[in-house]
Amino acid sequence: MKNTTKLLCAAAGICLLVSCLLTVIFQRSFDENFYEKEYAANHQAEVINMSDEDLMKATNTLLDYLKDKRDDIVVEAEVNGIDREVFNERETLHMVDVKNLLQNAVKARNILFGAGALLLALLLYVYRKMPYTIVHYAYCAGLIVMGILIAFVSIWAIVDFDTFWVDFHYLFFDNDLFFLDPNTSIMINMFPDTFFFDLVRDIVAEFIAIAAGCGVCLFFWKKKIER
Repeated sequence: MKNTTKLLCAAAGICLLVSCLLTVIFQRSFDENFYEKEYAANHQAEVINMSDEDLMKATNTLLDYLKDKRDDIVVEAEVNGIDREVFNERETLHMVDVKNLLQNAVKARNILFGAGALLLALLLYVYRKMPYTIVHYAYCAGLIVMGILIAFVSIWAIVDFDTFWVDFHYLFFDNDLFFLDPNTSIMINMFPDTFFFDLVRDIVAEFIAIAAGCGVCLFFWKKKIER
């Protein structure tokens, strides 16, 4: 293949794999079973001193807000034996930023997927006599780029997750509203560092499994061609 074709294949592969990673992030971030498992493992309801039912009610309020199913995160629950609003003003303002980031990420995922799929389809049409070569190169090029990125993020998160998480927020937010006081913030107690570490770990593991599955499909495709 010409260098231009290889570059276009690589661009298609990167777009598709990045959109796949974003999809995994969205899927895992809105998985209620993941929240229930994390809360149970870390005894979050006991730490916050609220019931499991109220904890999940507050969680679903946040998730519905991020899904744009509601306009606010106002929810009441019994905390330390007192009925009160769960989230304070600083947490509310931070969630506005989080929702905006999520909506932009969804748009980016859709654009990347559309661009990657269209570019790959055009390449397969132009080089319709060598579909495996096109798909294989797109997959390998995209996987190399994503592999380097994921390896870097994974090593950083394992070595110093606190710094990784703070720098991640500074990268995407232009304020420090994400710094929440554990003495006054229920949200920070709902989602301690261990929660986000497990979230990142599961996202990486799921993406690797999907990428590996695609690799297996390509392997059997090649075997079929060679028969």
